Amino acid sequence: MATVTAFPLAQQSAEATQALHDDIRNRWSRLTDREVGALKDTDDLVTKVAGLYGLPRATVQSDVTALLRGRTI
Repeated sequence: MATVTAFPLAQQSAEATQALHDDIRNRWSRLTDREVGALKDTDDLVTKVAGLYGLPRATVQSDVTALLRGRTI
């Protein structure tokens, strides 16, 4: 019987969260690490990005949806 080595769920979640935060910071570099870490939900990200960059919410919503690719904050 083959042994399957898997990361504990908490480690997978931490790695996935860090990858998401990295993606957000790479796309919108005006957001600080603290701001990204404090995001509550997708709407919070849209609001912050729209405010920082002076972009319409609809445009930002589309960009956020594309970046998240089904992931949640």
